[in-house]
Amino acid sequence: MDSDVFMNQISLALSKPIQQRCADLAILFQRGSLRDLQAIFPLLVDNIFGPQGTLSWGLRSITITLKSHDFHTLQQFLSPCGPFFQLIYGLLKDPFIKYDFSVAFLPTKLRQMFESSKIHPFYADLIHINPQNKQVTWLTLNPFDYYMFHFAYHLINPWHQRSGIPLRSSWSTVYYILCCDYVLHFLPTTVGAVILPVINYNGKNPIQHYQQQVVRPPTKVSKLLKTNLFGEVPSEYTPVLQPLEKHPRSEIWRSETILTVFLDMWLNNDQISHSFENNFNITSSKQPLHFNELPAGEYIRIIRVLVKQLHGFASSGKVDDSNLGELKKITLPMMQGKMYIFLRNLVHRWPLDGSFRLVLELWLSFIQPWRYPGYPHTKLPPTQPEVHPDMDDNTNTAVKAVDREYLQFIAENILAYVVIFQQLLPRFLRVDLASPKNSLMLYRLTKVYDQPNLVSLIREIEYCIENNDFSPTHGFNMPNTMPPLSPTSKWSSNTGYFDPAQMKSGPNSTFNASARARSFSNTKYSGIVRQKINELEGPNFCFKPLFAGAAAQEVFELIGHIRKAECTAENVIRTRLQEIEKNYSGVMGFLKSLVLSGEHSTDEFTLEERKKVPLYLNFSLQYLTDMFQITEPANINQDITPETSFTNQHTNITDNSLDSLLTPKRVMERKKTITYEGDPDLHPIRSNEFKLLVRMFYHWASKLNEKYLPLICQFYYREDFTGRFARQIIMKPITIYRYDKSISGKSPRISEHLPPRISFRRFASHQFVAYVVIAILINQTHIYEHNSFNDSTLTDSF
Repeated sequence: MDSDVFMNQISLALSKPIQQRCADLAILFQRGSLRDLQAIFPLLVDNIFGPQGTLSWGLRSITITLKSHDFHTLQQFLSPCGPFFQLIYGLLKDPFIKYDFSVAFLPTKLRQMFESSKIHPFYADLIHINPQNKQVTWLTLNPFDYYMFHFAYHLINPWHQRSGIPLRSSWSTVYYILCCDYVLHFLPTTVGAVILPVINYNGKNPIQHYQQQVVRPPTKVSKLLKTNLFGEVPSEYTPVLQPLEKHPRSEIWRSETILTVFLDMWLNNDQISHSFENNFNITSSKQPLHFNELPAGEYIRIIRVLVKQLHGFASSGKVDDSNLGELKKITLPMMQGKMYIFLRNLVHRWPLDGSFRLVLELWLSFIQPWRYPGYPHTKLPPTQPEVHPDMDDNTNTAVKAVDREYLQFIAENILAYVVIFQQLLPRFLRVDLASPKNSLMLYRLTKVYDQPNLVSLIREIEYCIENNDFSPTHGFNMPNTMPPLSPTSKWSSNTGYFDPAQMKSGPNSTFNASARARSFSNTKYSGIVRQKINELEGPNFCFKPLFAGAAAQEVFELIGHIRKAECTAENVIRTRLQEIEKNYSGVMGFLKSLVLSGEHSTDEFTLEERKKVPLYLNFSLQYLTDMFQITEPANINQDITPETSFTNQHTNITDNSLDSLLTPKRVMERKKTITYEGDPDLHPIRSNEFKLLVRMFYHWASKLNEKYLPLICQFYYREDFTGRFARQIIMKPITIYRYDKSISGKSPRISEHLPPRISFRRFASHQFVAYVVIAILINQTHIYEHNSFNDSTLTDSF
């Protein structure tokens, strides 16, 4: 095919709607020559992502609920084994095909690294230095890396920030699903997994290790001396004349790109950390930034998906002796420091509202690697629409003790466990804990920290620091780019001083002897923590323990705040119940209940959500006292009336004793939290429904759905007026859950997808029947008046 004709066909295809566009491009990719495909590849990438602010394909705005056909088309076209990646792998056959990626698209920290002498080995053979000004101007990338750099930049591109889409909007966008697909495909958690398609490694630049003459005879290389992860082979052990298909990097280079690019681009984002670095003149090349105040909720969820997968990816490396296993071993060290800085800045800047749940769950996922073991069970359901992002963290499975094998991880990330907790806890003193959202966040925080053995491991690391007499070097002339910490008498601060005497006494004295004795055998952790503090917080930072000493005053203040919020929540529930009783009492109330269905109130939350608040607060209070080993003093409870204070009557939610779980009060409390997850049409008949109508309408709807399901789906997914009208009548597709009772023992929870369907269940309610009766009465009255008028007119005429 002629090059001009091919380019014209590509331009014509790009102007068509998405479904036709992807279909035409897939055909053209197979017909074009390598030279033509090489020429159009950067144009396609720019057209997809619009890095300069031009129109893009809308990967961050197309969702499965609004444009399902476009959604599935784009997901298939850009999937790891889809047509676009087939184009990429075809271009990789020529190792000399390279594209330039401007460093202006990179975060400031990466550009600073290029200006320094410490360049990460991954970028060593990618950077291009301008010979005139000796500055790094662009990266020279192969087609795969070029696409992935643009894909990662699309999430942080200021031109494509979703300012018009609220945080609570649908988050199952094409971009989110592709992120899930890429991390699941290129960062597998199963041991021995092969990344498809299997291709020969051609290198980011032509490989220089393979010579034509033999320098020394081949030698069997030990695993300790094999090729490292970034392609650097010791010269004395270079396997000359080794065929390319056996090059060890061919197994890992795509995973290496995904891991490095996603972490560097997303966790070093200027949008998160620029406000504090701007206070210091770090680099003269820094440019003014223009973007939203906060990242979109989709951004935080994507980071959380990445963190979960990296935990599973790294965990599977414990038993993986392949070349990919070597990459798994350095995954957590690559993520930890960047993640801590990212979270510290994010927690400091996020507003005091319910959307903070996104940040909280991200942090909790990061500090719980034991929740994500390296086997397929950790896979996410990326195509599942409208699934709560935290659903997998709210399971009712028995809580296991944290194993000591994670002591190394806790030591390396002790700042994430201690400092961020100290940074978070004062937030709850400034919010309304009687709100369902805030009480749930506090419950999630305290529940995670009250896991068996977790506080003991954290305390052990804190004692290691104490016994090594750790004290920061106070170089006040050193700039601090981290968010400020409020200095208190017993918590860490950016400018405070360390007082070892604060750790000598407290309610933890029973633990001190054993912990101190054990910590002397773990002095290696003191050096690890010292290094991490100097790297991440700087020499001005003063680390103070969270659990090794007496509880800080903020903890007692929070306990009092919880008690007051508990009373407030009970009063709100009592007031709401009185309003309902008043509004629906008497004859008028009965008529109102026939016309109006459900609860009608100006409150933002439903009564059922309000009823959960006291339970969340009670458990949170018990978890806090367990963590800090606090015997609640009398002055905390002095303002609480006996009728509203019932914390001590509850047992621990993690208690596995049947005697404590099956008390009448606990059974009633658990009954309130049970939600129906099955087919809405099979929901047990409610008190405001007619049994006969429910059963009759379900029978009719089942017959129609069975006979006309393809036609119903066709109407539902149409993009014209007919489709929009049909979506107002036809029930949207949902995912339901049921428990398989046919299996002995514990019944597994099974999901099932329901397609678009017809449902008449709403027509069986008292409200609808009342509307019909009222309409008939009005119509009959109108007919009677009309007939009376005609009779009187006829009489007058006579």
